[in-house]
Amino acid sequence: MGKQANKKTKLKLKKSVIFKSFSFLSIILSIIFVYKLIILKLLPWPYLIIISFVFLIINFLFYLFLSRKKPHARMLGTVMVFSFSLIMFIGINYQNVTLDFLHHLSFLNIKTENYNVITLKNSSFFKLEDLNQKTIAYVKRDSLEKVKNTLNEKINYYQKESANTHELITQLLNKKVDAILIEQEEKNLYMEMESDFKDESKVIDTLKIDTIYEDIKKDVELTKEPFNIYITGIDTYKSISSVSRSDVNIIASINPNTHQVLLTSIPRDYYVKLHGIDDLKDKLTHAGLHGVDLSITTIEDLLDTKINYYVKVNFTSLIKIIDAIDGIDLDNPFAFSANYQEENGDFIYYDFDKGNIHLNGKEALAYSRERYNLREGDIARAKHQQQVIKAVANKTLNPSIITKYPSIIGALEDNFVTNMDLSDITEFIQKQIKDMPSWTFDNQVLTGSDSSEYTYTFPNGLGYVMIPDEKSVDTAKEKIKSIINP
Repeated sequence: MGKQANKKTKLKLKKSVIFKSFSFLSIILSIIFVYKLIILKLLPWPYLIIISFVFLIINFLFYLFLSRKKPHARMLGTVMVFSFSLIMFIGINYQNVTLDFLHHLSFLNIKTENYNVITLKNSSFFKLEDLNQKTIAYVKRDSLEKVKNTLNEKINYYQKESANTHELITQLLNKKVDAILIEQEEKNLYMEMESDFKDESKVIDTLKIDTIYEDIKKDVELTKEPFNIYITGIDTYKSISSVSRSDVNIIASINPNTHQVLLTSIPRDYYVKLHGIDDLKDKLTHAGLHGVDLSITTIEDLLDTKINYYVKVNFTSLIKIIDAIDGIDLDNPFAFSANYQEENGDFIYYDFDKGNIHLNGKEALAYSRERYNLREGDIARAKHQQQVIKAVANKTLNPSIITKYPSIIGALEDNFVTNMDLSDITEFIQKQIKDMPSWTFDNQVLTGSDSSEYTYTFPNGLGYVMIPDEKSVDTAKEKIKSIINP
């Protein structure tokens, strides 16, 4: 009898140890969760202390349940521990996703230019080595020296500088030079204007050049001082660092003291003076061909304001984000048709009905890019872009979207870049969580009149532009000042 009682005692002790050990799983996961919250720096310390205290009480209760001798109490404690542990596992996974995304935000101030080496289609040149001892023409750009140095390492060639892109391409078509060196996006743009060049030329090599340009941000204390953020969407599916036309040009003016946000949209074809270029004016979208820095300084000149930071996205990020949140809903003021061009060049056509509509990623891109089938043209496109931004914001701010969080962060990774410091971003988020302020939003779109003008990018041919309405520009300046300098 003594031995049997002894065995029962040992078995009970063993079960007690096993059940109590379950509580250690919960404690360890709680510690990891709080530790990662501290690393993220998104929550104010009072919140971290409260969370830690709550976790301490929860884990103490778990221990009490699992220490009870009654089987049903232990079973209830076990279910509670594993349920809580599952929540902690999911939370830690969300934290890891966030940390990984924030780590990638260090990818700043790099612009990638892809220079095509182009010859005539019927020429005998098929690879770069075939141009040895031949003449290659180019238009001078800031990064061109790096390109020429790369070429010099591969072949010996004669150099010829052209005054502009039109002259450069004309020299090739007239067989005045053997090949030309031109940035890929500029080439693509010219092919849209000149079908002869597209039909009669071929690319025999591409040279990728990464340039780190001087940081042009103007730091402020985000929690105390008003600031402007330039939101740009580039006209490409390629790397987010690639230079490309700026299809979206929005200034977000934010005042953390009055809790006001003003979105100012500038039509992509606005006819403006490019900063530092004393020549013909150009479309604002063409500034992006030289990098986000030129877009920023050009807009600063136009609106007489300082742009503190920028956020840059591309086609891929917009499609992925909207698909990650299962689409967006918005109110379409007019029925119209639009098309979406796939990365491979194929087109998909959409019809958008008037009224409330639901859009997936590709539909939202087509909706926000169309202008030809809209009565207000470029102005309507700018309004649609603001609609899409607001719809995405409303969807992502809904608490029910929490299950989509990893997908949203995954959609932004490698398709989103900013020159804002991580510490400033986290401090701003901390402030919002602590104060829970109510923000007010306003928006405006600069207007103008349609025209055909010569541009800096195409000085030898007339192209569509929008001539700024000076009254509209002045009104926009005043509204921005009312937010930035109230």
